[in-house]
Amino acid sequence: MNFRKLTVVLIAFATLIITSCNKEETTPTNNTNVGGPAPNTPDQQKLLDLVNAARATGHKCGNTFYPAVPALTWNATLATAAQKHSDYMNSTGNFSHTGENGSSAGDRISAEGYNWMAYGENIAEGYATEEAVVQAWLESEGHCKNIMSADYKEMGVATSGNYWTQVFGTQQ
Repeated sequence: MNFRKLTVVLIAFATLIITSCNKEETTPTNNTNVGGPAPNTPDQQKLLDLVNAARATGHKCGNTFYPAVPALTWNATLATAAQKHSDYMNSTGNFSHTGENGSSAGDRISAEGYNWMAYGENIAEGYATEEAVVQAWLESEGHCKNIMSADYKEMGVATSGNYWTQVFGTQQ
């Protein structure tokens, strides 16, 4: 691995650790589904519209306002990686950014053939609609920072059971 890629990997890993979520941030406070189970196939356009609406106007994440950034585009490879992680969480009940065999989001998107320069991941549990999960991510400082990051150009989202995974990336 060359020095530049190793540096990017270390920065991405540190960012993932710093902005990693805990279950309380991404689970409804009453631990019940918000409106029922998550959709089997989330509406890609609705998710893009919701995320890009926040990106277009800027958003306050915690105590910091993030200015408007360019819109994201949908990436099927990122959505596939998100699906596999949501499936893993659903089958194991392990709500975590750490996946099968200790994988990170970077490992998972690389395994799908996505040659990334930057990546991020949001996860959630217990939301029934695209609106509810995006709103929850925007209300969580770390998740919101991922949504508002100008470092990301693409995203993919998937659900399995009550688990959601949103993966962001920028290709090399």
